[in-house]
Amino acid sequence: MKDGPFGRSLLLLDGDLVVRDGRLAEVAGVDNLLQALELRVLTPYGSDEFNVSYGLDVTEAFTRAHSARSVREVLKLNLVRTLVTDPRVVDVRQITFDESDEARHLRNQSVRVELDTVAEQPATLVVTLGV
Repeated sequence: MKDGPFGRSLLLLDGDLVVRDGRLAEVAGVDNLLQALELRVLTPYGSDEFNVSYGLDVTEAFTRAHSARSVREVLKLNLVRTLVTDPRVVDVRQITFDESDEARHLRNQSVRVELDTVAEQPATLVVTLGV
């Protein structure tokens, strides 16, 4: 593969395309994989009209009464389901939530996901989930 197993795409910064020297900036390699996974996770499940099975389903976690522990468990299950649908991800090794006192009282959940990839190169996705 010309761009390796992780491919190449346009670089996004806070959801916007990046222009450098009058050209659209690109991202490649593991950074492209992480950008694609972040987009997948931050897209509400079923909201892509061309691929209704794309995105992360947080409805159960954030719209029903659950303990903080239950919310994290539901999010973990849905993160695994979502991330392994990308063919570049072989396995989700570990999911860790920010368990600081400050973070425990927020509706947003900061999460770190350790991944195994098709290139046998580990990758780490850090993202904030919430409503």
